[in-house]
Amino acid sequence: MTTKKGKKTTKKKPSTKRKGSSKKKKGVVGGALLAVLLILALVYAIVKVGQGPSVRTADLQELSIEAESYAFKHGLSTNYCFFVNYAVPSGTPRFYVWDFAKHDVVATARCMHGSGLANTASQPVFSNKVNSNCSSLGRFEVLRNEHGSRLMRSFRLRGLDKENSNAYGRGLLIHSSRWVDQNRHKKYIPLHTPSCQGCVTISTRGMRYVERLVKDEPKNILLWSFYRSE
Repeated sequence: MTTKKGKKTTKKKPSTKRKGSSKKKKGVVGGALLAVLLILALVYAIVKVGQGPSVRTADLQELSIEAESYAFKHGLSTNYCFFVNYAVPSGTPRFYVWDFAKHDVVATARCMHGSGLANTASQPVFSNKVNSNCSSLGRFEVLRNEHGSRLMRSFRLRGLDKENSNAYGRGLLIHSSRWVDQNRHKKYIPLHTPSCQGCVTISTRGMRYVERLVKDEPKNILLWSFYRSE
């Protein structure tokens, strides 16, 4: 066959591709994409809450009911509270910011424990004694207008239970440490006395979030530390 200009052209051979195989390929690709999206959604949900295998949101929801009632009764914030579950490995976020209105965790951070007595990186030991360098369990009031003498990005803690009644006298704080940041990839953050002598010591990023929250709240916030595994 020639064109008007005399150039030869060749007939195009009919396509041998089957429409059915093309549809099958599209179906396979679509199915694979859907599977990837579902996996990403699941991973996002886990990372969002920042929970390790020893923590269930249901546990915090149950505790939050008691925490909100306690906060209201004692004139503390009924918007937010902080939880620390020392049963979770310290390399996994175990400090939780709880939103009472949303009934959910809205932020998490890694948190190390004290280095005193028989503490190890994987197993905390708790004490209320002065100079024990141990973390304490129980409910604390985060004093929004009181800070550490050497750590301005910090807030003093007042113990509200018998098991942490010496918290204020011990000078316990909630504050950040780069030691937490530097060891965040490890399952257990190594003990480090200069960084934690029983204080609630969290990541730098986490403390920035906490600082804004505490300063914006008109009332002091309740912090509740506990040890609970499945």
